[in-house]
Amino acid sequence: MASEVIIGRYVGSPVKIPSDRDAVSGQHVKISILDNGRWKLEDLKSSNGTFVRDENGEFHRVFAKQIQESDIIRLGNGGANSFVFAAHRAFAQDDSYVYEFKQLRKLLKHQKDKEMKQEKKIEITGWISKLSGLAVIGLCAVIGSIKGINIDPNTRYILIASAPVVVGLIFSGDTKRLKDLRKKKERILLCPKCGRPISEFDIELGQCSRCKAK
Repeated sequence: MASEVIIGRYVGSPVKIPSDRDAVSGQHVKISILDNGRWKLEDLKSSNGTFVRDENGEFHRVFAKQIQESDIIRLGNGGANSFVFAAHRAFAQDDSYVYEFKQLRKLLKHQKDKEMKQEKKIEITGWISKLSGLAVIGLCAVIGSIKGINIDPNTRYILIASAPVVVGLIFSGDTKRLKDLRKKKERILLCPKCGRPISEFDIELGQCSRCKAK
């Protein structure tokens, strides 16, 4: 037999939402477990929308969607008055957040792995930039050894000095991507109870230092 719950700021909501989360409607969303075991989410014409996070940590607005119990749902448009929780919380039998912190650790590892790859790419770019100047020096020497071809000293200096700059411009997007990854990590790592940004230390510890959820 199918099971369903309605989540919102009303008194009987199985997911307790703080009264100051004004972005959450009284009856905001319905989550159902169908007879075939699949989970379904339905927005109940809420004022500020229902959003589900994808595997990249980005939230997308939904109105009706098949979900997994591990999916992260946000009620509201992302401001301080929104509320974030894991779908399984709708039918959880206890008040612990062990499951959610486990998912947070996986997400944190995924984001840090992406950052490390980007940092390695930037490091390689740095070496390419340094070697480019030496390559230009060698090229000038080869050209200068060819009879009848002379490179003006000023031209040689400009070529040697500009080579690393050109390489840096070509790969300048790498640094921006790293900054974007770090900003994204701060944006998507949220406490499963209070919905506020949570530190890496708290995630590894398995407890929010603000609301004490664990």
